[in-house]
Amino acid sequence: MREEPPIRRLVLDILKPLEPSIIEMAKAIGRVRGVTGVNLTVYEIDRKTETIKATVEGSRINFKMLQRVVEEMGGVIHSIDEVVVGKKIVEESKTPHEMF
Repeated sequence: MREEPPIRRLVLDILKPLEPSIIEMAKAIGRVRGVTGVNLTVYEIDRKTETIKATVEGSRINFKMLQRVVEEMGGVIHSIDEVVVGKKIVEESKTPHEMF
């Protein structure tokens, strides 16, 4: 049986409470097995929550562990907006109708 191809990048939409901070969450995600880099950006703040875009890259990201860390910190993954799988990271290509 062939080994599953590794997850190399995930872009997630996460809803989290104001505490812990995005710094604490980024550090926790950065400790997940296979993660080599994390970028968290707040794009909406409510009274008690923040909506963040999480870009996570690595050599072999353990998604279940990443999801568990987010949930343990009081967050929830609303959506997976991008996933890159395989031996290398393939950037999204623009199609002709997107160029104008």
